[in-house]
Amino acid sequence: MKLSDIPVTKEQVTFKGVLELLVQSVWKYLKFPAIGILLAGAVSGLFQLAAPRLLQQIVDGLTHGTLSLSHGSLLAGLIGLFALIAAFFFVVAEKLSFYIATQVEDIWRYTALLKFYNLPLKWHDRHDSGEVGAKIDRGGGAIYEVIYEIFGQNLIVLFITLFFVIGYTLWAYPLFALIFIVPIPVYILVTKIISTRVVKAQIIINRLDHSASRTFYDGVGNLRYVKTFGKEKEETQAYADIWSKYHTLEYKQQKDRTLQSLLQKIIETLMRAVLLVVGIIAVKNHTLSIGELVLLISYQQLSFSPLEKLTSVFTRLGRVTKRASRLFDLAAETDALADVPDAVSLPLLYKEIRFENVHFEYSKRLHTMHDVSVCFKKGTTTAIVGRSGAGKTTLALLLLRFYDPDKGRITWDDIDLRSAQRASLRKRTALILQDTTLFNRTIAQNISYSNPHAGKKEVERAAKLAHAHEFITQLPKGYRSIVGERGVRLSGGQRQRIAIARSLMSNPDLLVMDEATSHLDSETELAIKEAIQYLHGKHTQVIIAHRLSTVKHADNIILMDKGRVLAQGNHKELLKHPMYKRLCNLQLQK
Repeated sequence: MKLSDIPVTKEQVTFKGVLELLVQSVWKYLKFPAIGILLAGAVSGLFQLAAPRLLQQIVDGLTHGTLSLSHGSLLAGLIGLFALIAAFFFVVAEKLSFYIATQVEDIWRYTALLKFYNLPLKWHDRHDSGEVGAKIDRGGGAIYEVIYEIFGQNLIVLFITLFFVIGYTLWAYPLFALIFIVPIPVYILVTKIISTRVVKAQIIINRLDHSASRTFYDGVGNLRYVKTFGKEKEETQAYADIWSKYHTLEYKQQKDRTLQSLLQKIIETLMRAVLLVVGIIAVKNHTLSIGELVLLISYQQLSFSPLEKLTSVFTRLGRVTKRASRLFDLAAETDALADVPDAVSLPLLYKEIRFENVHFEYSKRLHTMHDVSVCFKKGTTTAIVGRSGAGKTTLALLLLRFYDPDKGRITWDDIDLRSAQRASLRKRTALILQDTTLFNRTIAQNISYSNPHAGKKEVERAAKLAHAHEFITQLPKGYRSIVGERGVRLSGGQRQRIAIARSLMSNPDLLVMDEATSHLDSETELAIKEAIQYLHGKHTQVIIAHRLSTVKHADNIILMDKGRVLAQGNHKELLKHPMYKRLCNLQLQK
């Protein structure tokens, strides 16, 4: 997997900027194939130019009666040979273009995907994952199209040919060179004006395309609720409305393309007519031979081929470059939690993890944590309790550095987490969320996700510790069973036991559990509690508790409310606090 190290800024995410980035990518990573295309194009162009020159000799020889059968046969054979050589190098250039396009596509697709994974949760909270996925998927395909339009459609080969044609005619036939050159700016101007309208419409079409995808995946993702409330028709209608607008704009685009094609054909026909009239006059005045007129007509056709190709390429470039720019927009995002230049690798936890006067807010209107100072001693179990919205889960996410505090600091044995290598922190920690999801892979792959090189015995040991081994072995395929999308083929309790086993596989210093037993039946909950007790002293544990029965034996309990720490102590000590006592009484009543 190759990644790009070319820096991307938001200012570069324009039509021109995207093209510059792609050309820079080609030159940096695929310089020699690109040079190969230029050389193949030059050779192909020269042989395409040579064939009409041979045809001129045949026509003039026939006109003057000086062409022998053997000489004519030789010239005809050379024309065929030159055409084959030109076609061969044409194909070589196309093959190299395909290779370049796929390589650049992969480089930027992987770069954008890695950036997506590395961006902090604060960024993900503000962006729709389905839309971002579409950016990467369609953006990667668009990059391929852009590169292939520039290289793979033999545009370079054709323009090299055009350069040779104009250069030769300027040297040998200056008057006819003017006939070739003068219509070109008019042709390009017509193309640019109408293509700009087509591209502007395409921008809106792309937005509608993204909107349709978002609507579709939103409905599919909430399929059970769509069925529960009988909203199948409404969801389909919302999707249909977007596509109706999409096709209306496409129809207008097609009208513009038809007008563009008509105007271009008029310019091309007028140019041919002028060339023929001037050519016939020159032949009549004996300043031009018939063979030379045939040569110029052939060159005129060669000169229009790249212009015709440019029209279609420019229109498509406007469409696909906008899609590609969405991928580059993602690649240009700033990773606020990226490692600082002198980041250190976190050692094994020796003493404690501390929150020192930590303040944090998700947004300016949503203040979440105020002046929190707490300590998590090595090998202890700490429970965090409080009402819904008290800041319990936020504290856990800060502890794992999914967010950085706005004020204050969090230390790991006196090392500020902001100065630590993020990868080393991930190796030292594990998280089990209340809303557990699994990958659509086998049970064994899910359990060994944090340690993919683990053997069968290690996987089974973690499963037994999480009390998952028994139900796994009862499945038809055992550990090779596919769990379905997000683990849908397993019950909530089974998913959580797999998640616990997955976390234990990494043998973390710090294990954070966001009420990992919330979906378990009483018998399994008791078994998990026993497993947690077994882990006591082996790992530093932080338990986000919604049911206080799970934390009575914790070494320390932190009571939170409205983002503040109200009290700390063990279960017996905290029963003296009114809020903690009230929470306990409420749960006893349930």
